[in-house]
Amino acid sequence: MKRSIPSLYNTYLASRQESTLSGTGARSGLSVRGFWVGSFLSFFLAIGSPYANMAMRASNMSFDFNTPGAIFLFFVLIALINALFKWVARSIGLCVGMAGLAGLAFFAHYYHVGNVDIYKPGFWLMAFIVASLWISVPVVQRGASLALNRAELVLVYVMLMVVSSLCTMGMTQQLLPAITAFFYYATPENKWVEKLLPLRSERVLFDDGQQSEGFYEGGVAEIPYAAWVEPLLWWAIFLLALYAAMVATAVILRRQWMERERLAYPLTQVGLAMVAGEDENRLLNGFLRRPALWCGVAIPLLFGSLTALHRYDPSVPMVNLVWHSGFFGSQQLEYRISFALLGFSYLISTQVAAGIWIFHLLSKIEAEFIALAGIKSSSKFVYGVSDQPLLAYQGGGALLAMVLLGLWVGRGHLKDVFNKALGRAPEVEDGDEIMSYRAAVLCLTGGVLVMIGWLWAMGTTLWVAAVFIALSMLIFIGISRVVAEAGLAAVRSPMIAPDLVIQGIGTQWIGAGSVFNLSMAYIWAADIRIFLMAMLANGLKLIEDMDRRSRRLVFRGVVLAIFIGALGSCWMVMHMAYKYGGINLDGWRFRGGPETIFTNAVRTLEPLGVDWMGMSFLAVGGVVMLLLTWARQYLLWWPLHPIGFPIGANFMMNKAWCSVAIAWLLKKAILRYGGAARYQSSQYFFLGLILGEALCNGLWIVIDYFTGKVGNAIFNLG
Repeated sequence: MKRSIPSLYNTYLASRQESTLSGTGARSGLSVRGFWVGSFLSFFLAIGSPYANMAMRASNMSFDFNTPGAIFLFFVLIALINALFKWVARSIGLCVGMAGLAGLAFFAHYYHVGNVDIYKPGFWLMAFIVASLWISVPVVQRGASLALNRAELVLVYVMLMVVSSLCTMGMTQQLLPAITAFFYYATPENKWVEKLLPLRSERVLFDDGQQSEGFYEGGVAEIPYAAWVEPLLWWAIFLLALYAAMVATAVILRRQWMERERLAYPLTQVGLAMVAGEDENRLLNGFLRRPALWCGVAIPLLFGSLTALHRYDPSVPMVNLVWHSGFFGSQQLEYRISFALLGFSYLISTQVAAGIWIFHLLSKIEAEFIALAGIKSSSKFVYGVSDQPLLAYQGGGALLAMVLLGLWVGRGHLKDVFNKALGRAPEVEDGDEIMSYRAAVLCLTGGVLVMIGWLWAMGTTLWVAAVFIALSMLIFIGISRVVAEAGLAAVRSPMIAPDLVIQGIGTQWIGAGSVFNLSMAYIWAADIRIFLMAMLANGLKLIEDMDRRSRRLVFRGVVLAIFIGALGSCWMVMHMAYKYGGINLDGWRFRGGPETIFTNAVRTLEPLGVDWMGMSFLAVGGVVMLLLTWARQYLLWWPLHPIGFPIGANFMMNKAWCSVAIAWLLKKAILRYGGAARYQSSQYFFLGLILGEALCNGLWIVIDYFTGKVGNAIFNLG
């Protein structure tokens, strides 16, 4: 029997794709003002986020998929900046007056201070406001405004999500310390020079001739940019190929996930609600006029502010939101209340939520039985399920099985995509994508080939490079799927591709050169708490109701955000490292993480065979995942969604499961006793929890910025 989407449903989808995000006014689509505001806020996030967590040691704003930095800046945009643009557009006199006052205040402040520190995020925010107000003068004179419409707000939010995936954990704070650490931390005891120097490539490691002392110890007035050019150019080739492949993959899978499988995309709901509340005829965004929202905002704002004030004055009481207790045998449970996780989890189906927290508890029981049975693996991991290597293999196998099964289910769509790319299917529609299917397939193919070629040029065996890149992309797809469907704001892969290839397949098969290069891949394939593919997959959900011309312009915004995020964050991290010293900024990013790369490389250079026990668990994980998927599909009474199985033993699930369970219980109760209408109205309260946590983090970073307080981290997941 031929399976296809009914023609009536296709017509409905087409009508939705032709709709716009124009709101109630006449302005619609994208314009220069959207790119102007999006570019600045992207740059501000790119420099502000690493500044906050390194120089201020404040809350992490871009470490996980919940992206509190993007939410906070978007709230500032709709509540303050956009409202200001609307207000000054009421009359040319008002606009000129506000521009003049802002300019005078700006220059008076820096005249009083006596110098301009361009590395302070506050300088750039003030400069943007002044510049925007003066730009508004001729715009208002022509009867227009710098205020953004709904489509332009979506563009800005997508750009912020992209930058969030690059400016800290996703790239910069992993890359720069890793490529400088070899010479600074090398000693006769760790044998890096003796064992790794013959294998390394001069082109991808930073060498300024002084063992990178300035980068790690600080006190350097002039950054040696010339020494950075060659290694960063080589890494830029690889990373741009990786990002091209990620963007293309997100585009190729968008229709399958969004229109055919109807995934929930909970992480986009706050942004969508803010955009939907925008009305160019009203000064205040409609989203902000809902009492239930502010009831939700007040809770994390209260608890977080008590914690922040306690850091200023220990006499102020604070409420502990983390508890621990025994569970089964020697296994421990962590009970942590995360308001953002609670809010996001309330927006997913109860089956998905139940699968997440129940499979986590089951993984604890399984871990205890494995320990009692004395079953061990020869592998030793730092990332993923590091304390239970066999569960890491099991989760990795389940994740790969989930992805491969998903690609098989979507084979009809994938066939259409590739036929369209080859010019064999003119009837297939791709005008509603941010790039054509031909361009997407070319970017995916070209990106994968460049990555394989890059690893081969650095000394990796060709077949190893091909297998490794394929596994890496499958893992990225798997975690992106988990984020899009389960809405987990904090999740990591149970097993990373470098460990699966090096320790699973065995070093005697892949060679010493491959071991070193795959260890260097820890930079982009290890601690993947946030990455571009997952964030862009969610960003594409935001443009669902945008007109086709604007969608293609969004692609330009994505490319712009990638470059702004990468260059801006590198600039800020370099400045802080050379000024304050990297070892004084972040112990793990500047020491623990880089040392892990080279220590593991030395350890795994010893000839190792296949980890048969681990690979057996990998196979078992895949088989169990297939059985769980079958049960959900064919057993109507089956209560658990299988998406929780691959990530059940994940380190981040220790911190997330309790909030997910609470959200599941609340949603079940509200649906049972209040019905769908009550659930619909209650969503604003839970969106308020998400916004309130981001707002609390952001407000206290602003306060600490002016007071000079350091170490005031509030809502961090570790």
